[in-house]
Amino acid sequence: MNAYSPAEAFANATIASPLNDEAQRVRLFDQFNAYWVNAANEGVPYDTIGTMSVMAAVYGILAKYGKTTTAEYLEIMAESVRSGEFSVKPGA
Repeated sequence: MNAYSPAEAFANATIASPLNDEAQRVRLFDQFNAYWVNAANEGVPYDTIGTMSVMAAVYGILAKYGKTTTAEYLEIMAESVRSGEFSVKPGA
């Protein structure tokens, strides 16, 4: 299953073992960080990794919540970006 899989594949996906929300977040954060480091070590530019990560996330959210909710979520995210919530200080 990947970002190009049909939406139904994401909607019907199940995890191997039940984890509480926080355990899922920690597990996925660790997996995502490993993915990011591995891709960067293979020479993939950070902007490409980021773009692919965002697109995969959008596909997953879309599959679970539909177009309207996903669009609303992305509008909120856009406002967060515009307001500086995701800003990185120069040199950081």
